[in-house]
Amino acid sequence: MACSDRLPLGVTAVMLPELDLDQQIDLCRSLGVTHYVYRPRHIPDGRRHEPYSNWGNHRFDLTPERLAAEGADLARQLRDAGLVPWCTVPRLTADVEDEELELHLAGAAAGGCQRVRIMPTPYPGERVFDFGEYLDQARKDLAGVVERARAHQLKAVIEMHVGTAACSPGLTRLLVQDFDPAHVGVILDLPNFAREGAIRPNLAISVLSDWVDHCHVGGSRRVQGDYDEHGFRKAGQLMCPLTESDMHTPTWVELVASLGREVPLIIEDYTPGVSGAMRLEATARALHRLVGLPEPAGA
Repeated sequence: MACSDRLPLGVTAVMLPELDLDQQIDLCRSLGVTHYVYRPRHIPDGRRHEPYSNWGNHRFDLTPERLAAEGADLARQLRDAGLVPWCTVPRLTADVEDEELELHLAGAAAGGCQRVRIMPTPYPGERVFDFGEYLDQARKDLAGVVERARAHQLKAVIEMHVGTAACSPGLTRLLVQDFDPAHVGVILDLPNFAREGAIRPNLAISVLSDWVDHCHVGGSRRVQGDYDEHGFRKAGQLMCPLTESDMHTPTWVELVASLGREVPLIIEDYTPGVSGAMRLEATARALHRLVGLPEPAGA
C-alpha cells in the first residue's frame, strides 16, 4: 500500500465557515481532499449576523437536529461527489446528558459516519485535585458513551487537545488503555503538540499506536507574549501555516505512515486573516508533497 493510500487527506468543516456545502464539496474535489468531517453545532443567536468565522457564524448552518433529520441526504451528496463522510466534531464531553448524546450519535449515524468525536470529562478548574478519582470517573463516563455509540455502529474518538486530560500521549493512554481500539480511537492533534511543548514523535505514536484513528493537521507557533505583574514573560501562541509550525510535521507524518494502516490526515488550518479556501489549498498542497500524491489542480 502506497503512503498516499494510507494517509488520505480530509478537512473539518470548522475551517470553512464562508462556504456552503456545495462549495465545500467542489473545493475538496479540486484539491484531492476525500474525507469530510461534519460540524454539527448551534450558532449562538448573537453571532448569526457577524462575519463568518471558524468558531462563530457559518454559512452552512448544520445544527445537530438538522444532521439527524437530513443526514442521509447529506451523506448521499458527499458520496456522489466521491467524498467519505468520516466523522463529526460536536462540542461534546463524555459526561454529557443522555438526551444530548443520543442526538449527536443519531446525527453521526444518519450522516454516514463511523465515528464521533468525544472530549474527556473535564477535570476540575485550576486547583490541584485527586487525579485517581477523576480518572476513574472519566473512564466510567467514556464507557457509557462507548456503549451508546456501539448501538449506533459508531466508534468514539478522543481528540488530544490542549486544556483537556487528553493533552499528552501518556494521559490519553491512561484514558483509553482498557478499551478495545475497535471501539475507542485517538485523534492525534498535531497543532496541539506544538502548543503543549516538545513531544518526541516516535514516543507519542508508540504509546498510542493501537488507538490512533486519524490526525488533525495544522500549524502553531510560539510568539512573544505579555508579562505578568512580577515581570515574567508568558509565551503567546499563534495558529500559522503548516510549513511555519514549531512542530516538524514531516517527521510525524512519516511515523504515522509506518503504522501500516489507513490514518486520514484531517486538515485544521486556522491561520488568521486568510479565508478557509486559501488555507485548505495551501495545506493540501503541502501534504500532497509529503504523502506522494499528485499536485492538485487547485480551486
